[in-house]
Amino acid sequence: MVRDDVLRTLEMHRGELVSGGTLARELGVSRTAVWKAITTLREMGFPIESISGEGYCLAESSDALSEAGITMELKTNCIARNLCVLSTIDSTNNYLKELASSLPDGYAVVADCQTAGRGRLGRSFLSPSGSGVYISILLHPTIPLERINMITVGAAVALCEAITEAAGFEPDIKWVNDVLKNGKKLCGILTEASMEAETGQLSYAIVGVGINVRTPEGGLPEEIREIAGCLEDFAPHPVRRNALTASFFNHMESCYELIVSGNTEALIDRYRSFIHFLGEPITVIRSGVKEAATAVAINSSGHLIIEQNGQQSTMLAGEISIRLPEQVR
Repeated sequence: MVRDDVLRTLEMHRGELVSGGTLARELGVSRTAVWKAITTLREMGFPIESISGEGYCLAESSDALSEAGITMELKTNCIARNLCVLSTIDSTNNYLKELASSLPDGYAVVADCQTAGRGRLGRSFLSPSGSGVYISILLHPTIPLERINMITVGAAVALCEAITEAAGFEPDIKWVNDVLKNGKKLCGILTEASMEAETGQLSYAIVGVGINVRTPEGGLPEEIREIAGCLEDFAPHPVRRNALTASFFNHMESCYELIVSGNTEALIDRYRSFIHFLGEPITVIRSGVKEAATAVAINSSGHLIIEQNGQQSTMLAGEISIRLPEQVR
C-alpha cells in the first residue's frame, strides 16, 4: 500500500525533509499518489509537516503507532509477520480469541487504546490512548501442556529485553510475571489458552501484554499511583512505541523458539537474569494469608522456591509481595 510505503520512508528519515519527487521515484508511484498518501496519514493523526518546494517531514516527536513503523524494525520470521494495528479495541486478547481458528501462528494485534483491557485474576488494565501500547500474539505451538507456563515466562523475558533495548534501562521481574522498576509495575501480562476437548491438546495460546510508556493526561488513577509506573519515568530519553513494539516481537520470537524446541533451560536462564530478589525476605500471600519467607531460587520449570522456618517449598501459583517481614500486617 502506497500509504504504508510513504510512512515507512518518512520513518526512516524522521525529522528530515523528503521531497515528493524523491518519494515518488523511490516508491515507483506518481506524485499525486504520494500527496494522497500524505493526506490520509495526516487524517490518521501522523504529524507530517510540509514545506513548499522542499518536501515532507515526519515530526521528530511523532509517536503514533503504525504497521509500517513497527515492521521496518522487525527481525522475525513468524511473530508479527501478520500484523494488525488498531486505534481502539475493547481488548486485544478478545480480538484474537474471536478469530483464533482462522489466523496463523504468530499473528499479532497492536492497539493504541483498549476500552476493556484485562489483567490477571479478572482485574482491569488501564489502557488510555497515546500513553501505552497494548499487544496480543496468537500462538499455535505443539508443546506438552506442562510447558504452557513458559509462554508467560517468555513474554516477561521479551518485555525486559525490549525495555532494556528501546528504553535504555533494565527492569526487574517479580515472580511470576510482573515487570518492575524501583518497585513500580510497568507492564501487565495475560496469557490465555484453549484446549481441544477430544484430545486434551493445546489448541492455541494468546499472550497479551500492556506496557505503560508515559503518564497519561491527567495522571495515573489514584488507586494505582503508588504501585504503577511508566517507562519514561526511568528512561534517559523519549521512548518510541513502534521501536519498543518491534523489539518486543523480536525478543518474543527468540523466546518462542526456545519453548517450541524444548530448550527451556536457556529461557529460564534469561528469566533468572532479571530476577534480583533471590536471597531476600519476601511476603508470600496465599488465599489472602500473608506469611514471611525467603526467596531461594527459580527452578527449571520457572517456579519459585521459598524457605520458611528452615523448610523449602515450591510455589506453583499465587501472589507474592516483595516486602520486608516487619511490613507484614
